[in-house]
Amino acid sequence: IGTVLGALGLSEEQVRDALLEGNAHGLGVEALRMLAQLVLTNEEELKLRYFKDDPPAKLCAVDAFLKTILDVPFAFKRVDAMLYVSNFYLEVNQLRMSYATLEV
Repeated sequence: IGTVLGALGLSEEQVRDALLEGNAHGLGVEALRMLAQLVLTNEEELKLRYFKDDPPAKLCAVDAFLKTILDVPFAFKRVDAMLYVSNFYLEVNQLRMSYATLEV
């Protein structure tokens, strides 16, 4: 997970804001694909959701990033929906081109 988050090159705030706004263009397709690959176990997710400590420095960078994402309601479902929307028009255009080829 740390490698994926490092490859994103985005801050916690950028990801959180884009997820809250539903701004797929703000993240980009590659970043959405990387975020969609993040899979947490139920135990990991519960521990991060209910982690309440005043100094946030006690969490490592990866856990702090994931906690920020988990604070967004239905974060991973939003990522999936945003990825679908960002790929939708590309897929429609490919289908149109395939249909045009079939017509010829």
